[in-house]
Amino acid sequence: MSRFLAGYSLLSAWLLYPLCCSVQTESSTTPPGNCGPSQFLDTEAFQCSPCGEPLVKSPTGLRCVCADSRNVTGQAAECNACSSRQPASLWEATFLDGSFLACNNSCNLTACELLTNAVVLNAFSLETRAYDLYAKAKSQNLPKLFYSNTGLPPLSFGKNSKINFKLVKYDARGNFLGWEDVTGGTLQLCADRQSALDAAYSFGTSYEQSCTVQVSNLLRRVPEPIFYEMYLQFSNDKGNWLWPVPVANPQLQLNSPASLRSQRLRRFFLVDGLSGRQGNLSNQPASVMLAAELLLSVDLPTSSPGDQSAFLLTVKYAKQDSTATTQVSFAVSYTHRPGTSPRDTDIALAILGSLAALYALLKTSSWVRRSRLQNISFIILVKFFAFFAGALANAFFAVALGTGIYWLIVFKGQQSSAVEVMVPPAGSQIETNFIIYLSCAFVLKAVDLLHLLITQVTISIFLIDWEKPKEKPAFKAPAGQFNLSLPVPSVFINHPVIEQP
Repeated sequence: MSRFLAGYSLLSAWLLYPLCCSVQTESSTTPPGNCGPSQFLDTEAFQCSPCGEPLVKSPTGLRCVCADSRNVTGQAAECNACSSRQPASLWEATFLDGSFLACNNSCNLTACELLTNAVVLNAFSLETRAYDLYAKAKSQNLPKLFYSNTGLPPLSFGKNSKINFKLVKYDARGNFLGWEDVTGGTLQLCADRQSALDAAYSFGTSYEQSCTVQVSNLLRRVPEPIFYEMYLQFSNDKGNWLWPVPVANPQLQLNSPASLRSQRLRRFFLVDGLSGRQGNLSNQPASVMLAAELLLSVDLPTSSPGDQSAFLLTVKYAKQDSTATTQVSFAVSYTHRPGTSPRDTDIALAILGSLAALYALLKTSSWVRRSRLQNISFIILVKFFAFFAGALANAFFAVALGTGIYWLIVFKGQQSSAVEVMVPPAGSQIETNFIIYLSCAFVLKAVDLLHLLITQVTISIFLIDWEKPKEKPAFKAPAGQFNLSLPVPSVFINHPVIEQP
């Protein structure tokens, strides 16, 4: 127990005196929204709720925490029975257990934030000592690690409108650094013009930025990890509200229940130069963990969004030497969730394709009877495929027309979308399928026209004109003689003859 008390003492000293070279940032400590001084902004109910005694509003203004030095559990925690796993770094070995004790027994807000940050720093696994201690902590001040499915009210973004994201920032010690806007390259590790960096948050703009950077330069920019929680700020008739943006880490290895594996995180970081320090926390790190790829996905549903998040931030981490050169990227993509339309399109195409095959069989059978062919030959197969190509082209045209009408109805009749649908995004599966349908229709119709042209060219048509003779004036023959002026039938009649190949 004395070892953990010593760690607690070190933690207290570290919380009071930051490490050298800590990053200095300018941000606002005033939380967005219009809640009163004794109310917190509930991001799940989208309302201002009061904090009951003895709780007070947190510095972020998004939850209630217990007052400092208040003992919530009423009993001491024995860390020697908390986890059998070893600390993952020198930083964890020095401060992890002490932060757990301070969070769980003395209602220390910064210690609870530090414990949560320690879990997030283990970017590749939750099977760590930090997560074990987090799971055992029972403090009111413990932040949420996972995102809870919170419905987002319908939003509308017009032309050239900006998506307003806000960031809550914490340092590695758990201190609240304030609120900050995402504009200005806060989340982009590549340097660029201000206008180019802010273009990522223009609604409807697919954005991609990548560059090669020196890890040492990133360390000078961010010597200690800064932890972020991302929120979407929106307005309605009741004021300004915040919605937490879930964070996905596809590299996070979990041997936990399926319910835990499907959870999204709430907190992330960009550069970690703290976990790689060895020997002394003031030394330069041997390795650096950084967010090599950030992808902000915007989902454009065509019906009720359900459990699907309208916005999702995917972060892929990479571990690099402090002297290495690495590739980093930031992108924004827009995707449609078309619902049942792909299935309905496949069903329609299958039905129309079957009808096209049946129509081709009937046309081929009729042609065989006229041609007086007895056995199946190569020319009969060619005729069948030619008739089938024409009918199938009409089917593809019908499906493409139906798809266009469907998206017209979706665009005009949208009511429950999280964001307004403009058109299917470029390069999406919807656009790809539409192009495939039209391409197949044009190719098959070209085959059908070629078959029609060959048929017309190879048919021989003969016209035989059998005309009636012109009548001459009749005269009466003398009695007892024949009338030689009677009309004689012509040798020509109208008789078309068609020779089929």
